[in-house]
Amino acid sequence: MNILSLEHLTHSYTERKLFDDADFYLHEGDKVGVIGINGTGKSTLLKIMAGLETPDEGQVIQASNLMIHYLPQNPEFSEEDTVLQSVQNMVHHHANENELIAAKAMLTRLGITDFEQKTRELSGGQRKRLALVSVLITPCDVLILDEPTNHLDLDSIRWLEEFLIDFENTIIVVSHDRYFLNKVCTHIADIDYAKIQLFSGNYDFWYESSQLLVR
Repeated sequence: MNILSLEHLTHSYTERKLFDDADFYLHEGDKVGVIGINGTGKSTLLKIMAGLETPDEGQVIQASNLMIHYLPQNPEFSEEDTVLQSVQNMVHHHANENELIAAKAMLTRLGITDFEQKTRELSGGQRKRLALVSVLITPCDVLILDEPTNHLDLDSIRWLEEFLIDFENTIIVVSHDRYFLNKVCTHIADIDYAKIQLFSGNYDFWYESSQLLVR
């Protein structure tokens, strides 16, 4: 079942046309990796799907009551918030007691144990882990993740892979980490020539298919 559709999507950034009458359909339970060379519009596509940007032309159609959580490539926090305050504020959600317990467990697993520490004191890698926990602690229908493995160490990436493999709902993710895409994704969306082509399978399947297309 389609839960989010982009139909006849046309969108430009400055002078560059990123999408030209492109279509894309996200199905329930899909785990889609978005790939394409830099500048093709990967992050813009995610923002349009998350409702943070409006396309120049075309329709964005969502299933009713669809809950989306979005992780930006460069998450921003209030510098004076504590770790726990930042977890709640990023998704504009007041976490209940069970969610706070889950957040503390995730943060501890990812090496952040001082929950009253100010966000301004965190490193780039710690901020990325904090942002991940923020979007993962509450249930949602669609997880939209822009470069989730940036600034993460290998143990944190492995933990995230296992979490996303076990995640029962829909994921769409931009990543340059082919090993991550191989582990997590069931589909690959390739942005090229202002169109979006969907392949069933992981990164290796897409790569083999693309090599056949250019022969």
